[in-house]
Amino acid sequence: MIPKPLTTIERELRNAIGRRQYSDLPERLEKLRRLADTCIAELSVNNLQRQEIVSWMLATIEWARLMVVTQRQAWSDELVRLPRVERYFGGPSRQPPGVCLDL
Repeated sequence: MIPKPLTTIERELRNAIGRRQYSDLPERLEKLRRLADTCIAELSVNNLQRQEIVSWMLATIEWARLMVVTQRQAWSDELVRLPRVERYFGGPSRQPPGVCLDL
């Protein structure tokens, strides 16, 4: 069983990523790591809960990495589409006129 303080910080981390608040992500991950280290150090060497916490931490870090990479790719895709949006703003058209009249 994962200790309650760890799950609380994990929930805060997941909420921050869900709200795209990446500026304090390194501090949140560091806080989670330090607390996990403390929880592991308090357990005996043969305690199976140590391995459970380690596996849980690795899964949490991998989830956070995957979410950040996915969001970065979505932003990259948006940047690629931006030049195409320009044509809808009513600026000068880059297409030549369809009719030519010689007098």
